[in-house]
Amino acid sequence: MYNVGNAEPGSCLPWEPNFDCCPEFADLDPGLQLRAKSLAWSTIRYLSGGRVGNCPVQLRPCLRPEPCSSCGDGWLNPVVDSSGNWVNCARLDGTCSCCDMCEIVMPGQVAEVTQVRLDGYTLDRQLFRIDNGNRLVRMDGMCWPSCQNLGAPAGSIGTFDITYIPGIYPTEAGLWAAGVLACEFAKACSGEKCRLPANVTTISRQGVSMDIGGGMFEDGTGIREVDAYIESVNPHKLKTPPKVWSPDIEAPRHRITTSSAVKWPTGPTGPT
Repeated sequence: MYNVGNAEPGSCLPWEPNFDCCPEFADLDPGLQLRAKSLAWSTIRYLSGGRVGNCPVQLRPCLRPEPCSSCGDGWLNPVVDSSGNWVNCARLDGTCSCCDMCEIVMPGQVAEVTQVRLDGYTLDRQLFRIDNGNRLVRMDGMCWPSCQNLGAPAGSIGTFDITYIPGIYPTEAGLWAAGVLACEFAKACSGEKCRLPANVTTISRQGVSMDIGGGMFEDGTGIREVDAYIESVNPHKLKTPPKVWSPDIEAPRHRITTSSAVKWPTGPTGPT
């Protein structure tokens, strides 16, 4: 799990659930709606073993410089290429390669990229895509920068950041399951009869809060529609997404920003 700090209310609601089976949800108090949807997405993420996306993450790519031979004028520095050969690489500065990177391997599966910023400008979504579920590919003939000023705040000149939702997109079945679950949470908060396990109890109706007892959802939610979807994305009941690690593969040197809350993308758009 990626820690993104104390996100503002609503920042962990990546997609609007489908409430076709609960049309009365639209008439509920907005505060109750917000908390019910938040509980629904958090529950689905937990029961899916972290596979279904939830909170956005801000990534500051820190790419490993690659050797190159025709980068123009610059300092010549000896480096070892992927074949173990020593070569001279022309660099534009003393720390970062002048070779550009046209794709970025993200740390884990990506449900959706919500924002890419270069030098403070937001890159149009038509100019990049996701391949193989985790490779961010630029499609405007340009390439990703191989270095950035990590000491500057994200969104500043000389920086490069990506805001994305880790995991998988829930599809229509997942949106429907989230809507059913949010509706049941709302009923529990209002003291109404619901289909959640009995160890969910209401504390305050006006404060829209609840107490979730120990062992919550050990055997699923008990709601057939929701559990059917969970079973489809997490049939082996994993607690976290599986990972493959090898000592022969260097780990990505990206940085996950955790110093402040990640907000949904806003800001100027323009050329990079």
